[in-house]
Amino acid sequence: MTAEIRQLETTPGPGRMATPQLRTLVVCDIADSTALVERMGDQNAANIIRKHDRLARALIEQHKGREIDKTDGFLLLFDRPVQAAAFALDYQRGLKHMSAAEGVVVRARVGIHMGDVVIWENAPEDVARGAKPIEVEGLVKPVAARLAQLARPQQILMSSAAAAIAHRAEGELGVKAAERVHWKDHGRYTFKGLPEALEVVEVGEDDVAPLHAPKSGRTAKKILPWWRRPLTLAAEAAVLAIGVGVGLWFLLQSPPTLAFTARDWVVVGNVHNLTGDRVFDQSVDSALRISLEQSQYVNVLPELSVQQTLQRMELNPDKTDVNRAIGSQVALRDGARALILPTVADVGGRVRVTAEVVDPNTQATVYSVSADGYGAQSVLPSLDSVSKQLRGKLGEALAMVSKQSLPLAQVATPDLNALRAYSLGERFYNRADLKNAESYFKAALLIDPHFALSRVYLAAIYEGEDRPRKAQQEILAAQADHNRLSARDALYVDAWASSYSMPGKSLAKWRLLATVYPDYFPGLANGAYFMWTYGNQFRAAIPYLERSVSPKNPHRATSEYLLGALYVEAGRYTDALRVFSKSVSDGAHFQNDYYASAYAAQHKFTSARTILDRGKASGITDFDLKDASTPVAMAVDQGDWQKAEKLLKSAQSRAKLAGFRVLSRYEIMGLSLRALDGTSANQQISELTNYLGLEEKVLSNTSQIGRQELKFQIALIAYLAAHAGDVKLATDALNLVRARSGEDTPVLDNMQGVAKAEIELMAGHPLDAIATLRALINGSELFITHVALMDAEDGAGDYAGALAEAHWLSSHRGRAYMESNSNQILAPFNIAESNLALSRAKNFSSDLHGVPPREGRSGAFM
Repeated sequence: MTAEIRQLETTPGPGRMATPQLRTLVVCDIADSTALVERMGDQNAANIIRKHDRLARALIEQHKGREIDKTDGFLLLFDRPVQAAAFALDYQRGLKHMSAAEGVVVRARVGIHMGDVVIWENAPEDVARGAKPIEVEGLVKPVAARLAQLARPQQILMSSAAAAIAHRAEGELGVKAAERVHWKDHGRYTFKGLPEALEVVEVGEDDVAPLHAPKSGRTAKKILPWWRRPLTLAAEAAVLAIGVGVGLWFLLQSPPTLAFTARDWVVVGNVHNLTGDRVFDQSVDSALRISLEQSQYVNVLPELSVQQTLQRMELNPDKTDVNRAIGSQVALRDGARALILPTVADVGGRVRVTAEVVDPNTQATVYSVSADGYGAQSVLPSLDSVSKQLRGKLGEALAMVSKQSLPLAQVATPDLNALRAYSLGERFYNRADLKNAESYFKAALLIDPHFALSRVYLAAIYEGEDRPRKAQQEILAAQADHNRLSARDALYVDAWASSYSMPGKSLAKWRLLATVYPDYFPGLANGAYFMWTYGNQFRAAIPYLERSVSPKNPHRATSEYLLGALYVEAGRYTDALRVFSKSVSDGAHFQNDYYASAYAAQHKFTSARTILDRGKASGITDFDLKDASTPVAMAVDQGDWQKAEKLLKSAQSRAKLAGFRVLSRYEIMGLSLRALDGTSANQQISELTNYLGLEEKVLSNTSQIGRQELKFQIALIAYLAAHAGDVKLATDALNLVRARSGEDTPVLDNMQGVAKAEIELMAGHPLDAIATLRALINGSELFITHVALMDAEDGAGDYAGALAEAHWLSSHRGRAYMESNSNQILAPFNIAESNLALSRAKNFSSDLHGVPPREGRSGAFM
């Protein structure tokens, strides 16, 4: 390293401005690095990249350069262009030898430019947090990066200014080296974002360099030399002037340097706090993210997604500063179009908030906006101003910016300390440290009791812990403070509140949220879940989840798991197994009952059992017991009714610890199987009568949460009672839940309709039953609807219709396993009926051809 560079490193000192220095910058970039990783795998590719890095660093030291930054390649600083050229030539030659030795092709592009740069040292505390020791800025950096982008693999491109000086000093390369080196002028190129065209020169060696003109691309275009005709010298100047004028006009009329379009993504980096006031450390970047998230034009990569990407980069998220270099890598990996870097500084007694929009491809600042104010209380209004400016710079219509920009003090909190507590809570929540997250969100509410976003997070924590009543309390409190929420968050809270109190009406609210904010992952995932749970609308929910499994969604593993379940219900088993496998690789931890169903529905019970054995219990009794229906259904599916009864009794025993809400699921599941296992009608009616009395008593004392489940169970009791021949008991049960209200869901309406039809059938009106059931069929109807319709058509003597229903039942095994019917309590019953339909189809076929007698319906499994 030269004395001049050492002096540059030490003279300015941390935080002090440096004077511009004439230096040469080199940008090296490994060509097709992503394809290399995909081809070789992470570990093998990492070994190759480490060897590449050792080669480059040895040559940097040999040629007296300085490493400034490292991504897929390097950003390097040299005193003189000839040193940069010598390094680049040795580097390309070394890569060729390394490729031959390793048996894998590793190629790089190199760009070199010379000009004034500003160099300064970062403060030691910033370096300790992950900042680079030395920073280099200036137009030279994006120019060198553009040259590297333009270069072909194995090519070294220099600006003509740097090439001319290096060429004059060619003798310093050595006689033998100089004999192999060629300097080739490729003409002038215009570069997107640069005000003037550049003369591009290639330096390279035989058998290493392409020595061909680089191709024009999206960011660089060659100015064709049609004007260099010797016989038209007089016209040349005029034509050239026109060409340059037209070129400049197009350059001035082009869109912003950063090609940002609606619904593109940005990464918000960590705030660079130069004030010394720690209250800004966690609060400013969170506040900027909240402000930008009001936009329907700009999408902000969730903070948890950034942390997950840092982990994939083998960096510690807690100790890594998302600065220009790191943030650019994150943006490139996650497909974000821009990096936004906020800074807070004390400038002449004023607090200045600045935000830079950085092109992650070049790490160059494309735009910079700022706002000033006096005192810490000015920071949030300044962030409001900065956010609006950024959205305008990125191309959002100013009318929409004004319409969708509420002040941070309104959509978050006016108190920076409350905002800092919220930011820390969000950070702990992202680490799944829910205890500390809860403490910080509560601390934020102690400072600002109307900080509604903190309540939304508390509700999410309580839902995850299966404390729905506490979650509802927080959601209702947030809804009461709806004027302290952004438009998007207010829609989200309103949909959640309806899911608790008026679930039948909540589906429209979730659909609205997903329509207005199509990239808001919580809206997509929850909307899909409730469409399935409350409406069995699995086909409508699938597109929501297919958007929610985006790599940008930090919770995509959960969405992938649910998507797999809906694919099973749709009979798309190959797709289901693919996304289930992806959910596991993305970190999903479930008991795998949905996953196992994808195999069981195909009669692959050994594979299903293996998947179940790999499952992981959550430790929350309600959640873990919810998954017990699949093993019971699998036992029934294989004809092992003794095992099914044993599994069911085990689930009932464990469910007693969780209370009646969970226990009732398995009690009702057992009652449904009594209709098929040979239990006498009188015994069934006795059991149903006793349980109906218990459910009626519980229903009268149950608030909104849990009422839908109880009402569904009572409607199912009505169906089972009618099926066993007790029309009065069935009618009494149905009357308990017949009254319509906004809380009733499509699934409950469906079950009530099936019970009504079964009563009609048993009262001797099969045609009325058929009409009632056919009105329910809409693509989302419950499996039991077709069971009842098969029986009704059989009772009406319509054997062709009954045969068609039997074929439907036996061919929709995925639906039998996975439909949403109040926590899958009907899965064992559905599977039993699906299998029974095979034998009944033979009976109906015989009836069609007048070949009696036939086997009856009941007792088929005994």
